[in-house]
Amino acid sequence: MNEKEPTDKKIRLYRIQNPNIKAEPNGTTSHQDLIGQWFTTDLENVTNYLRKSTQTFGPDAGPVEGAELIVVEVPESELANLHVSKDPTASNMDVEGDNYIIKPESEFPRATIQLDEHIGDLAGKLGNFNNLMEAKIRVAALVQELGEQALSQSVN
Repeated sequence: MNEKEPTDKKIRLYRIQNPNIKAEPNGTTSHQDLIGQWFTTDLENVTNYLRKSTQTFGPDAGPVEGAELIVVEVPESELANLHVSKDPTASNMDVEGDNYIIKPESEFPRATIQLDEHIGDLAGKLGNFNNLMEAKIRVAALVQELGEQALSQSVN
């Protein structure tokens, strides 16, 4: 198969977020117009955001409920057009090469998996390497469980 001819194969992209944690965009690695739109094809990479999505930092640091894994399915033929380098704002920012921008109004199938019941016992404790590894294993198992199942609006 020619690399320049993508198939209609579906590629899954991932995002971990917590709507209960608000962070002000800094314009370098985040931007007001792109909040909630950063995704990656790399599950290992996205699970690095588990700690930031399950707790606050600073003097009043503590666990915060509400972490979610968002899974979006994109046709392989459309993936390149979603790359950060194609977005007029993100292309001028400090970004990772495996980042994609998925607009909220896009019609790609998506699933939202609430993580509290799966990793809630580790919330606020993910600074510990072993706890973070355990949380990553649990999230990977959730994605594997999702398997080839068609994506809908939410999965528990």
